[in-house]
Amino acid sequence: MDKYTEFKERMEHKFPKIFKSPYGGFDVGEGWWPILESLCGYIQAHIDQREKSREYFALHNKPLPDSIPQVVVTQIKEKFGGLRFYYNGGDECISGMVYMAEGWASRTCETCGSPGTLRGRSWLYTACDEHTKPEHL
Repeated sequence: MDKYTEFKERMEHKFPKIFKSPYGGFDVGEGWWPILESLCGYIQAHIDQREKSREYFALHNKPLPDSIPQVVVTQIKEKFGGLRFYYNGGDECISGMVYMAEGWASRTCETCGSPGTLRGRSWLYTACDEHTKPEHL
């Protein structure tokens, strides 16, 4: 099994609620995979914690906090050298998490995960010095 298939299956197994619709996989390089795994972990933990809070409040006859619609990914890709994480559901906190992850990726080499910067002219990508194409040095 190749690395991509292994990562895709791990993410689908670890976060079945987030990856339950046909979403097209992960159209980003391996360097950004840890960012995606962290992001999905924080998103699901936030949603699950809110549900536990709602159960607690219901048991104690207290006003319930709003539930958070389950995040379901529709597409994950690289565009203009940056991470794009498209989804349905969530709340403002999750929006902030996604914004932070996209910012983190914009400073991370998409190939290896080392610190990187935006490179290129007509085709933009984020890379470290080692993975920068010779014509962009």
